[in-house]
Amino acid sequence: MLKTDQKSTHILFSDDDTDDALLFTQAADLMKSSILLSFAEDGEQLMRFLARESLPDMIFLDLNMPVKNGVECLREIRSDKKLDNLPIIVYTTSDNPRDVDTCYELRANLYVVKPTSFESIIKTLKKIINIDFNSQNFPARENFILESA
Repeated sequence: MLKTDQKSTHILFSDDDTDDALLFTQAADLMKSSILLSFAEDGEQLMRFLARESLPDMIFLDLNMPVKNGVECLREIRSDKKLDNLPIIVYTTSDNPRDVDTCYELRANLYVVKPTSFESIIKTLKKIINIDFNSQNFPARENFILESA
């Protein structure tokens, strides 16, 4: 289901790769919809951010982060009743089936292998921004991996 409201979307981008963060920021700046970005460079920063009162609309979560990795964060988020419904998009370089299965079992909302071109980042971000995660149950396994555009 697509979103119909036009309010800004607050994305928490959790990734230690500054180049990926820069490309993601540039892609978000080109979007027609209003996007507010926040950043966490490791899993502990992410969890501290989520301990605040104001939660993001969604998290883009890298699996390979220092201090606390993405799987550990996903497990912790899904075990917290306050955070349990927060949409989590795993955004990673890993296409390892074991990583995909683990993230699906831990109830991430989508799994995206990081696109390799800037155009693909923009198209992928547009697809994700238009998903209404509030009206969507967790996806069927065959819809869990979002193919890059």
